[in-house]
Order: sequence, then C-alpha cells, then structure tokens
Amino acid sequence: MKPLIKYRGGKSKEIPNIKKHIPQFLGRYIEPFFGGGALYFYLEPKNAIINDINEKLISFYKGVQSDYQNLRNELDNVEKIYEENRTIFETLN
Repeated sequence: MKPLIKYRGGKSKEIPNIKKHIPQFLGRYIEPFFGGGALYFYLEPKNAIINDINEKLISFYKGVQSDYQNLRNELDNVEKIYEENRTIFETLN
C-alpha cells in the first residue's frame, strides 16, 4: 500500500535501498517518526504503534481510522469538483 499523503523527509523513494536492511519480525512494529508512513505502508505490519510529534498529522490518521467512510466520501466529492473544474478549464483553451 502507498502512503496516504506526501510528507517532507519521506522514505518512499528510499525503500528499494533500505529494504534489504529490514529484518524479518513477528512482534510489534513501532514507528516513532511516522510522517507519511511510507515504511509502515510498505511493511503492512499486523501489530503496530505509530507516533509523530506533529499532532495534526496524528489527528489526521486517527480520523482515517475512526471515520474512514466519511473521509472517503469527502475526498470523492473533492475529486468530482476537481474533474468538473478541469473540464471547464480545458474548454477555455
């Protein structure tokens, strides 16, 4: 799975370089500097704790966890508005 958001300092592009250094594990995955969560989403751990100093970022992920369907609906609406506006913009050229 890919990260939900882009975050400065993200590890998405570095995963091919660091994956050989990630040991196999069966325990709990703990991510103290979650950010966009690239490594977490790459590993897809079953038992994990995530954290970050950015409270708004963690609030976002808590919102995703607790009310995903509402978020999905809101994002679908934003996408629909974007597509409508993009179509109008392209006709102006």
